[in-house]
Amino acid sequence: MKRIFLSVVMLLAGCSSAANQDQSAQEATESFYKSYLCAFGSDEAKPYPADELRKYVSANTIARIGAIQEISEQELIESDYFTYTQDYSREWIPALRVENARPFLNGEVVQVIEGAGDGRSIHLEVFLRREDGAWKIYRVRDITNNHEHPIFNAGAITQARVAAESGL
Repeated sequence: MKRIFLSVVMLLAGCSSAANQDQSAQEATESFYKSYLCAFGSDEAKPYPADELRKYVSANTIARIGAIQEISEQELIESDYFTYTQDYSREWIPALRVENARPFLNGEVVQVIEGAGDGRSIHLEVFLRREDGAWKIYRVRDITNNHEHPIFNAGAITQARVAAESGL
């Protein structure tokens, strides 16, 4: 009986993994944001699970965000990278829209509209590429406020490190 149960569990895990690889860029983005916003909008201050983050976000982007967050007093990422907000309320989640995926360079760009309370919304562009057979987010831009966190700006990162080391 244990052997049958273990086989079923392994089969389901394999299907889940295969399903993730068969998702379109738009479906992967929607899956990520539904999951992420529920965690980010929770009353408990728990970080989003690292294994879930790796499922949806490129390794390079995770590494860049991690390196920037290790810089003390940095102001490069002044809000959450994936939502461009300081905090999030679960009541805003029903306003989430993920749409209009289109080719962009060697990947796709997807439009994400997230609720921001009082009937407002934030329009994000989410850029994805294939990595390890699945669509992964590598860049997020805030279209509403015409802003992008400079995680790809080596000069800005170097300046932040120098300022942190010198205590400025």
